[in-house]
Amino acid sequence: MPTRSNSQLNLSGGFGGGGGDKKKSKTKTSSKMNPRDAKRATQQLIERYGGDIGKGTQSRIEESLDSLEPHLKEAAELYKQVTQFDALITPMIPADRNRLIPPVQFQMAEADRKKLQSLMEQHSLSERDLHNVFQQITWDASADAKATRADIAGNTMKPELQERISNACSIAVAATSAEGARGKLLDVGCGHGSIVRSLVDAGLEEPDMYVGVDLSSEMVKNAIERYGSARNGRTGKGRVFVADDFLTHDYSVYGEEGGKEGVFDSVIFCSALHDLPDMEATIGKAAEVLRSNGGKIVVVHAQGAMHVLGQHQANPVMVNRGLPTTKEWNEMLDDHKEWGLSLEYEPADPRSDRDLKEGYLAVLTKN
Repeated sequence: MPTRSNSQLNLSGGFGGGGGDKKKSKTKTSSKMNPRDAKRATQQLIERYGGDIGKGTQSRIEESLDSLEPHLKEAAELYKQVTQFDALITPMIPADRNRLIPPVQFQMAEADRKKLQSLMEQHSLSERDLHNVFQQITWDASADAKATRADIAGNTMKPELQERISNACSIAVAATSAEGARGKLLDVGCGHGSIVRSLVDAGLEEPDMYVGVDLSSEMVKNAIERYGSARNGRTGKGRVFVADDFLTHDYSVYGEEGGKEGVFDSVIFCSALHDLPDMEATIGKAAEVLRSNGGKIVVVHAQGAMHVLGQHQANPVMVNRGLPTTKEWNEMLDDHKEWGLSLEYEPADPRSDRDLKEGYLAVLTKN
């Protein structure tokens, strides 16, 4: 697949500056911290997490769950139990279920399911809402640690993984300068701005506009601290980090004359698609805000589809499914021809040699 080659940019007044304003860039370079600064940053991070980052993160999660309104806390716990039970039995054949799962466990799961359904109806909750409770709380709890560790590493991954991210970013950025482009890119699940540097290196600059959306307000706070967030009210150019639900956010503020459709030249999901609660709704939303005649949806996970399946097996509450295979993409697109999407680059299947060598990359084009 042809991609735009990486280029070094003069960041002053480029992507890192506000729309049209030639202020000094806030976009950081990709160099690692020197050992002394890295040691100091690590020590300060450990202190913020109470002496142990892993235990401190879990403690933050538990405190946030405990602080939920009583009905939401109960519903979240039931949702977790039901989801874990379903993930346990789904891969089993009926004979194994009957042999390995005691009848009383089925009865308890069914009672939990009925109670959960009652709470959801009573309080107008959806499975999407409950999934997002765990997503938001977990990413809020880990935001400081992930952002600081990225700072220490120079906002890059291991070379072979970073190359996969850079390639995906090049594809997304190329769409912002193609014929008929609006110069706008949407980064879904932007976190602490983890691919901002890669997008800049791929050529994203003024008058292109970057919008990063993430459910976690703490992640977005870290992104803004590192890269700023400013948009020119007259031209609409600049960059924005917003803490909101990708599926419900109002994108009309980024479109011409308040339109919400066809706003972006590209929508990129970097290690993010599997975290969203509803795969089909997510792709449908991305198609809605994507321009026609060459707009790109780029889905990348540097560690591959098999890695995501492992995450699903380990924590189905956070990761409710794996990344779509080529077969699943084609079935989804056949079922939703109204999206106007075609699969331009097919991803590697889990357990394949190609998945190990390339990671996961799927590129869809809007006709």
